[in-house]
Amino acid sequence: MPDTRISDATREKVRQVWPAILEGLAAGRLVRDVLREHGVSNDVLRLYKSESPQARAEWDEARERSADAFMDEAIEAAYNCELDPAHARMRVDTLKWAARIRNPRLYGDKAQLDVNVRTVDLTRIIEAANARLLASQAGRVLEHESLKALL
Repeated sequence: MPDTRISDATREKVRQVWPAILEGLAAGRLVRDVLREHGVSNDVLRLYKSESPQARAEWDEARERSADAFMDEAIEAAYNCELDPAHARMRVDTLKWAARIRNPRLYGDKAQLDVNVRTVDLTRIIEAANARLLASQAGRVLEHESLKALL
């Protein structure tokens, strides 16, 4: 099994360029291009994030912020009258999709419902129902003599 740790020198190199990597990601640049620019491979990035929960949290935050950049770019493409309409539509749809993936809480299709839960005490309702049940099970009182003869 190959060694799944990165060397101290590589870790230090990634640590030095980490803010620039996060900035590029948050700006909506392709991860591939940002990593290539800083000389970091995908494998090294994955290992660096797995070794540090803080790095993972910073990465996730930068990805969420990139959704804003994607939506800004989609709006810009929609306003750009010089683009071919079909190309503009495809670009806007792709950017909206990327924003939805990067930050589903903000740009997702599903509506988020906040439901206020109230507690209802059913004790009185159940007691009244039980009283009605007992009353219905009690013997009937016939008030007329003519009805008694029928029975």
